[in-house]
Amino acid sequence: MLVNVIVSGLTAAGKTTHALLIAKWLGYDYVSASSLMLDRLRVEHDETNTLWATRFDDVEMRRDQGPVDRDLNEHLKVELRRRDRTVFDSWSAAWLDQTPRCLRIFIESDGNSRARKARVSQEPQGPYLSISACRQLIDRKDESTAVRLNPLLGTDIRRDRSPFDLVLDNSALIREPTVVSARRGIKVFHDLLVHGITSRLAAPAGLP
Repeated sequence: MLVNVIVSGLTAAGKTTHALLIAKWLGYDYVSASSLMLDRLRVEHDETNTLWATRFDDVEMRRDQGPVDRDLNEHLKVELRRRDRTVFDSWSAAWLDQTPRCLRIFIESDGNSRARKARVSQEPQGPYLSISACRQLIDRKDESTAVRLNPLLGTDIRRDRSPFDLVLDNSALIREPTVVSARRGIKVFHDLLVHGITSRLAAPAGLP
């Protein structure tokens, strides 16, 4: 019986936005691996979703000071077994639980699309990085996370899609770095996710 949903993707692919929408739609709980990591690093949470753009180097330095990535993965393993009716927003959870009780979703999104999403995420409070600066930063974050997780998961998360049950691409859905374009793209992609998840859950377990 499928009881949990994992939403994964690279930097600025839309993991958090769509994991929260899926949790609301299903009536499931929500777990953010990023929030759990920030707790362990003693970094104040950034509700505006711009922490990656303003404190990237600080967060990376703190991650270098201890085995936080390994400890977080161990914690996620426990939570994936312990919880049900939960959406996990995580880079690594799909490799940590490959049992039929989880539906594993990967949000595919090319670098230019993610740079546009990252630029929009800074509205309205800034820091207003350029599209090129956003692209450089998300590439750095992708590489850093992949390097940290490779010895723990035994794979390059930037390229490996093998654990996922559903891979959907939203690269073409946000054509401009504007709030209007982002909202339109999010709505279209959420509908695609709902259709994909419904088709997976419609078999024996059914929707909640």
